[in-house]
Amino acid sequence: MTTVNGPGTAAWRGGDYTAAGDAWAHAADDVVAAVLAGLPGAARVLDVGTGSGPAALAAARSGARVVGLDLEPELLRIAAQRARRAAGPVGWVAGDARRLPFPAGAFDVVLSTFGVMFAPEPARVAAELVRVTRPGGRLAVASWTPDGIMGRIAPTVLRHLDTPAAADGPTRWGEPERVEAWFAQLPVTVRCRPARVRVRYPSVAHAVSVFEAKPGPIRAHRRALERAGRWDRARADLAALFAAHNRAGDGSLVFDAAYLLVEGRVGAGRAGNSAGHGR
Repeated sequence: MTTVNGPGTAAWRGGDYTAAGDAWAHAADDVVAAVLAGLPGAARVLDVGTGSGPAALAAARSGARVVGLDLEPELLRIAAQRARRAAGPVGWVAGDARRLPFPAGAFDVVLSTFGVMFAPEPARVAAELVRVTRPGGRLAVASWTPDGIMGRIAPTVLRHLDTPAAADGPTRWGEPERVEAWFAQLPVTVRCRPARVRVRYPSVAHAVSVFEAKPGPIRAHRRALERAGRWDRARADLAALFAAHNRAGDGSLVFDAAYLLVEGRVGAGRAGNSAGHGR
């Protein structure tokens, strides 16, 4: 997703998102399989914050009719290229998660994998996800948790800023109590459950080089840290974080990244109750 709290949409332009994101793109296969289970192959699916398109492509491979939405045209271009090689037809739309350009009830399934977590105004985003889902339709949102390794990457680096970024950032979508509160007054029943995806890189050093060039908060603030002479310390802390979570013993980097999967069923107009979370 290309709206981000802090550095703004420009933070997601340039750099190489896919070099990092492809390492966990297979999580989209699990999310899509779960949310599409039992639905007809022609289900209408919207992937919000599609990025380079892993969830949209997984849904298209299942036979669904898919639209992928993102705010950043360059990521949509990459997703479209991948779709031509690996999946059925997908519609790609530039748009904002806070103002989805679709009528109410347009989709059977609305999902997001590590996308809408970066959008401002999360309660408004939650309402939009529900609005464009038909009564009886399904939601699925996967987001990094604040205490997992992926949720700790940005804070590890950004704490070296003179004015650190606000703690109340993207990983709030990884906190069940917050998510349940955003959906509480909407016509949807949601359930939160923890999940993990295994991430692999050739080495710790390779992972650091990938993340320092990845679009997003780290790259956006790197120049300020370099000017202040603090980037080397921030980079070393990032390497230490990866090393502390490394499960490999052969020089490569392997870690399990925790995320929260929010699953929802949209009702016919009444406010939903949370079914609880399985932490």
